[in-house]
Amino acid sequence: MHIFRTLFRLAAGCLLVLAALPVAAASAAPTVSFTDMAGRRVELDARPETFVVANYIANFLMVGGAESLNRVVGMTFDGWADTRYGEYMVYTETFPRLKTIPSIGGYHDDVLDSEKILALHPDVLLVGLSQFADNNQKIDLFERAGIRVVVLDYHAMKVENHTRSTMMLGQLLGREDVARAQCDAYASALENVYAEIAALPDSARHRRVYMELGNKGVGEYGNSYNGDVLWGAMLKNLGADSLAEHSLQPYAPLDTEFVLAADPEVIIMGGGIWRNNAEGDQMRMGLTVDEATAQARLRGFAGRPAWKNLSAVRNGEIYAVDHGSLRNMIDYTLTLYLAKILYPDTFRDLYPMAEMRAFYARYLPELKFDGTFMIRLER
Repeated sequence: MHIFRTLFRLAAGCLLVLAALPVAAASAAPTVSFTDMAGRRVELDARPETFVVANYIANFLMVGGAESLNRVVGMTFDGWADTRYGEYMVYTETFPRLKTIPSIGGYHDDVLDSEKILALHPDVLLVGLSQFADNNQKIDLFERAGIRVVVLDYHAMKVENHTRSTMMLGQLLGREDVARAQCDAYASALENVYAEIAALPDSARHRRVYMELGNKGVGEYGNSYNGDVLWGAMLKNLGADSLAEHSLQPYAPLDTEFVLAADPEVIIMGGGIWRNNAEGDQMRMGLTVDEATAQARLRGFAGRPAWKNLSAVRNGEIYAVDHGSLRNMIDYTLTLYLAKILYPDTFRDLYPMAEMRAFYARYLPELKFDGTFMIRLER
């Protein structure tokens, strides 16, 4: 009986100790917890160790720092050099390890190689909204295999989407403080600009703007963007009347006669380095591009014969911006530049290029950052 009483006291003592302990690990709050940009709840008991980055590698590195590249086991490389040549050259020269990472799909499309992704078996697969939509059946396959899919969005050009996506990366990478600092800078800069524009009289807004991607060269119109995506969304946010704002397609070329009849007050050409048949006169902007080259290419577009009587051409309101700098946390500086174009008196004290350089210096100092990102045509 004495033995049983002793055992009973020990058991009771253990129960008291257990009651005082925190909830068991199985029921503990997850280490990572958020709702992604597709509205899906993501919960992980531990921070992921390995990633496949199917989109937004620049944002991943800006939040995670250069050392985060060691956690990337797969990436979308197919077509990167063809669609973002300057970016490809600078990133791969700065981070040679990029060339050793297996490709799992297209850099500029939504094609994902499910067999390669399954073979790599990362803890997390990062995708954009259009990749998620176009690979819906594959998403279930990845999740069943134990690969957590996280959907980000930097295409809609919304402060909320940019900042939410960045905070997700901060949680996943254990860099919440860095992510929060970037989000605060992004949101405060744009909210201040939007507030100042909202305070202006209606007559000061609604400048007619034609924005075109110059990848097809002078002889053919490139894409313009409606009010839901990229440059079109940015112009809408700034109170401009973009010629493509109400287009049914997110992006498509506008009809020449429509552009001429609209007589834009401002023309903005988007540039990059695309490896295509128009390489000789396409709009060159971005990493590795010197300003003399950018000015020469912009002069070619301004000299389109059909444009000679347009208000923007006659008044010298022709600009170029780097298309490759969109879709990451640096792009708020391009919104600042557009605001300065549209409202020069209101925003004379904005210095977008200085902000861009400071952002890279702080968050990705290893990057060999040099190029041309925002210019006005020299007359």
